[in-house]
Amino acid sequence: MFDRDEPSREKEVYLTVRATDNGRPQLDDACTIKVIIEDINDNSPVFDKVIYRESVPQDLQLDREVMRISATDIDDGNNSIVLYKLEPKQETDQGFLRIDSNTGVIFLNQTITRMPGYVFRMRATATDQGAEHNVGDIDLEILVVDSQKKAPSFTQGGGMTVQLKENYNDFSVPIATLTAESNIPDESDLQFELVPGRTEQTNLQKTFILETSGPKAMVKLGRLLDYESISEYTLTIRVQNKYSLAATTTIYIQVEDVNDNIPAFTEVVRGSVLENEPPGTPVMQIRAIDADGTEANNQVTYALADHTDLFHIDPKTGNITTLKTFDREEKDFYNVKLYATDNSPSSLYTDGSHNTGQQVFRIEIADKNDNPPRFTQEVYVAEAIPEDANINYIVTEVKAQDNDTASTVRYSIVGGNTYDAFLIEDLTGKIRVNSKLDYENITSYTLLVKADDGIVHDMAKVEIKIENVNDNPPVFLPYNKNITIQEEEIVPGCIVTLQAYDPDIQVRTAEQHIEYFVVKEDQQMLLHIAKNGCLSQIKPLDRDLPNGFSKWQVLIAANDEDGGPTSLRNNTEVIITLTDINDNAPFLDMVQPVKWDENQMPGIITQLNARDYDSEQNGPPFIFTIADSAPPDIIEKFAISGDHDLEARVTFDREHQKKYMIPIAISDSGSPTMTGTSTLIVEIGDVNDNAMKEGHSSIFMYNYKGEAPNTEIGRVYVEDPDDWDLGDKHFMWKDGIQHQNFDLDRNTGMITMLQGTSNNSFLLKFTVTEEAPLIPRHSVDATVNVTVKEIPEEAVDKSGSVRMVGVTAEEFIKPQTSGGPSKHELFHSRLARILNVSLENVDVFTVLHSPHNSNASLLDVRFSVHGSPYRRPEKLNAAVGLNKALIEQELGVTLLMINIDECLIEKASCETSCTNFLTKSNVPSAVYTNTTSFVGVRAVVDPMCTCSVPEPLVCLNGGTPIGTMCECMEGYEGPHCEIIGVGFYGSGWALYPTIAACDEARLTLELAPHREDGLVFYVGPMVPNPSLDVRDFMSLEIERGYARLLVDYGTGTVMVEQRQIRLTDGKSHRVDILWSKTSIELKVDNCQMSSCLSLTTPQGPNEFLNVNGPLQLGGTIVNLNDVANGMNWTHRPTSLNFAGCIRNLTVNDKTYNLGEPSDSKDVDPGCSRGVARAVSFGINTNFLVAILVCIAILLILLLAVVVHRRKTDDLYKDTDDIRENIINYEDEGGGEGDMTGYDLNVLRLLYDDGGQPMLGKEPLKAPLVGRGAPDEVPDICGFLDGKKKVCDNDPETNPFDDVRHYAYEGDGNTTGSLSSLASGTDEGDLNFDYLSNFGPRFRKLADMYGEDPSDEDDENFNTPASESWC
Repeated sequence: MFDRDEPSREKEVYLTVRATDNGRPQLDDACTIKVIIEDINDNSPVFDKVIYRESVPQDLQLDREVMRISATDIDDGNNSIVLYKLEPKQETDQGFLRIDSNTGVIFLNQTITRMPGYVFRMRATATDQGAEHNVGDIDLEILVVDSQKKAPSFTQGGGMTVQLKENYNDFSVPIATLTAESNIPDESDLQFELVPGRTEQTNLQKTFILETSGPKAMVKLGRLLDYESISEYTLTIRVQNKYSLAATTTIYIQVEDVNDNIPAFTEVVRGSVLENEPPGTPVMQIRAIDADGTEANNQVTYALADHTDLFHIDPKTGNITTLKTFDREEKDFYNVKLYATDNSPSSLYTDGSHNTGQQVFRIEIADKNDNPPRFTQEVYVAEAIPEDANINYIVTEVKAQDNDTASTVRYSIVGGNTYDAFLIEDLTGKIRVNSKLDYENITSYTLLVKADDGIVHDMAKVEIKIENVNDNPPVFLPYNKNITIQEEEIVPGCIVTLQAYDPDIQVRTAEQHIEYFVVKEDQQMLLHIAKNGCLSQIKPLDRDLPNGFSKWQVLIAANDEDGGPTSLRNNTEVIITLTDINDNAPFLDMVQPVKWDENQMPGIITQLNARDYDSEQNGPPFIFTIADSAPPDIIEKFAISGDHDLEARVTFDREHQKKYMIPIAISDSGSPTMTGTSTLIVEIGDVNDNAMKEGHSSIFMYNYKGEAPNTEIGRVYVEDPDDWDLGDKHFMWKDGIQHQNFDLDRNTGMITMLQGTSNNSFLLKFTVTEEAPLIPRHSVDATVNVTVKEIPEEAVDKSGSVRMVGVTAEEFIKPQTSGGPSKHELFHSRLARILNVSLENVDVFTVLHSPHNSNASLLDVRFSVHGSPYRRPEKLNAAVGLNKALIEQELGVTLLMINIDECLIEKASCETSCTNFLTKSNVPSAVYTNTTSFVGVRAVVDPMCTCSVPEPLVCLNGGTPIGTMCECMEGYEGPHCEIIGVGFYGSGWALYPTIAACDEARLTLELAPHREDGLVFYVGPMVPNPSLDVRDFMSLEIERGYARLLVDYGTGTVMVEQRQIRLTDGKSHRVDILWSKTSIELKVDNCQMSSCLSLTTPQGPNEFLNVNGPLQLGGTIVNLNDVANGMNWTHRPTSLNFAGCIRNLTVNDKTYNLGEPSDSKDVDPGCSRGVARAVSFGINTNFLVAILVCIAILLILLLAVVVHRRKTDDLYKDTDDIRENIINYEDEGGGEGDMTGYDLNVLRLLYDDGGQPMLGKEPLKAPLVGRGAPDEVPDICGFLDGKKKVCDNDPETNPFDDVRHYAYEGDGNTTGSLSSLASGTDEGDLNFDYLSNFGPRFRKLADMYGEDPSDEDDENFNTPASESWC
């Protein structure tokens, strides 16, 4: 968009247009067009001030000038002519003033009758004279002043017009001089002002300045002028006297144009002309522009500066023509210099010369197309183009050469392109595949291609040979798809024979290399198809449900190329219809149990319905009878009447027996007849015909983290033979006193524990009222003992778990009918014994049926064990596994799974990777029975179909989280501050978390073995489990110094060995194990040589390594030979333990904390001690002997000094044995309650080696508390009481009257265990087994914290310690 006005001033534009033809070579011409921008009235007049304020004397004569206003319109022509108008803003000012509409001068029109101080308020408008008027307006304020006050007046220079040339540059000489007088007697001071306007024409840019001297004002040049920008200025000069009265005048400046611009050429700088053209041929037109504003200065003429013998230029138009005929081969271009001169003497020079611009133009001599193109070959050949080549695949490239540089060769296919199989790029000659090729249709092509330069052309042939590839699947020949055979029989020979051929093999009689197989895996065990296409039976087919079908759809696949890696497949089907034989006995098909109320007269109980999986010919009608195996009680009470009615022959009493199991014999109508026996359950319905009695029940609740919401924990129990009479009972708090922590549903008797209930035991008392048609209204009391125990999150996270089969949650919780303990209590007690801890330190806190199993006989149980802190799950599960048979025998259940793992059964939960995630909820899981209810933690193992579950950043061993990393203390090298090494001495083992089931996994570790043979790690079953056929395992061992890997996905063991790199060379070696669905690889030291390649494929159909046993390093806690015998592994892991160091064990980039195993024996955490090895550094033997002698001398001297110091200390032992020390413990584990200063003399009691008191004192007779059975809780109270008596009877002790507070942790302490604080230490830091070896003084600590009884601790041990507590 153009803008003719300020600030752009685009009054004219020069546009150069170039025209080019499509010939060869291309010719062009150019023309410059002058575009004059016409003005539109798009600007409104603008006043030179924002507001006008002037003064007028009260006695000013009529028709005298009052003031001037000025407005400017930057448009052109009539659009810039401004007419003024004046109107009063208030009616009282009407008629006093008038304005000259052309000049803007305001005159007094009526004698002023207003008093001094009055202000005339007027509005002036300025309107341009465009076709559509634009208007500007402004406010005027004219103050009436005293008559004696006169406004100044200009006496000289006002209203003058000054003409200046645009190159005028004298800034010191006045352009105009004005004089004025103040019209105040004796006061000549005046103030002049050059009023700046709001446009450039009114001096907005300070182009002119004003200088004053007394009554004179001189206008001078402030900036250089430019006619082409602004040709006229209107200056307003204002003068003011001391009364602030003013007068204004206007000076008009007219700028005259001078020749100060040099002509400039347009952008076209190149032209061309064909060779061999005659003289006078047009070449190009040039154009130069002179920016001067008038024709007297801007008319341009043109002239050649050189090559005047070759070219001619028209001085007016700038058209260049030739003066001769050119030959391109002689010269192909000319650089021609041109002059452009204006038409008047230049103001830039003093010699009167004109302004001249110059430019060099390139004129090219264009080539004519007079040579034909020529192909580089007459025949092009493209060999072995695959028939399955992609579209746009490059086949070959043809090339034609043309000596004419200006001509462009274009290529095209003119023949032989059948089905448009190919295309050619017209400029490059590349031939590409355009449509799908088919060797079986066309084996070769001969294309005819043309190269054309626009005038002449050349031809060539392209032979393309197609290569046959395997792109067609096999095709089956017609065959009989529908076959009928008899079920449960094997047809000899072929059921049907299929034949297929490969369309890619053109000779049908040739070997077709077809491989057949049965597609469905479940049918592969029943049917087999041979190489010749013979489909035969392996096993009989079953027609009947639940596993059979009347019609079998058998999918047969045929692979060509004998099933090779590039083979193609086609499928077909064979429908096998099975004829029925009567091989299924009928069975009951009805909803059970059937209800029959007690006290009801004999009659028809129900109609019997049966079902037979055989066909209708071998099915109904059925004959029902009471089976001969039925006991006499059933025969006496039940009978079959009619064809299918079950009849009750007596009246039943539910309190006598609630259910009857009736064997029903059912015979079908087939030939031969099949008879089956089904059990019908008849439940005797309850009628409330017995009065209730008082009852007592107990409820145990585990409150997870103390965050349980309001929870229904069980019903109020009363003894009542009737059990369907809840609607006849009404429950209430005894004596109306409600417990603050519990709510009661008065209709159902359900007790709700309220949120926030703390650890405690509560005895709740209720009154139950019953009334029924057969029972009069009566009431009894009932009590419920509720025990609430809070369990921390650590207990759940470190819990062991088992999945039992053959027991429900209710059966697990309720006491035995004989009054014996429940299975829950038996399991609880057995765990305490096998883990050698007290019952209080074992929590069996979860009993539920997993939502992932529909089988109600599968029960999940979770448990935790703590000393300080909680023991890890691998240790707990291992202990249960080792005692599996004992637990099963004692509980009468089967342990289906130890360490619940929803990923253990392949593809049961996920098709690919599977990881277990323990979901914990503060909403409990309740199990209700009559006398005992259990409310446990809802902790469910959920399968996550991924290889790993993101875990929060946890820094171990005192590490500090920084962003996504851990800053670790010295010695902890793992990414989460793990101890990354563990050493073994050849007799130990260590347990760690197991490995997740991943479709692709990687295990890496570093080994430094010290023996030639040994088991590095094993992960898999700990004991054979016939109930769960999972045999997966992986083991890595050292055999004769080399790595040996065994892997079994559950369907066959494979062995991978690496015999290139010896591991027992004294160096550390890295071992990588990679396994997936299709491969198992063993790498040592990242060796990439072919001799190092140790790779195999898994055996059998299973695809994943599914294990839930712990990862065992260095050896195993179980006898692997026994495990292997029960698993039928074809390769067995070694039973030899590993000796050496294992470091940097990672599984899928997760680093194991090797220094803190879940359980271990004979290990060296961190490999800190190592194993002594002889290493030779090439040092002379004599030098080594000398060093050893020096070391021995130093040791002898050191020993002598130590002995001397000890003898010296013994001299002062009796005199310095002062023990008045005040000791404060402020750290955890040091005894937070022992913060009292006391005299340690009261604890002083020394004994000699024989148990007798020193200094000949009589022995003190104080009973010492002996230790009972291994599972007996230590009697801490008795122990402390005995120690107190010893201190009280000590004659050496002063009679201190003080109070002693013993804060201890352990069994029998009612204040609870400090273990609830769940300190951040790991169990590995708090292994207290060594306390048993510290002697009798530490016997009680060993009882509380140790696992095994000390050798000296038995019931008869009463010998006093060498130093008593007191």
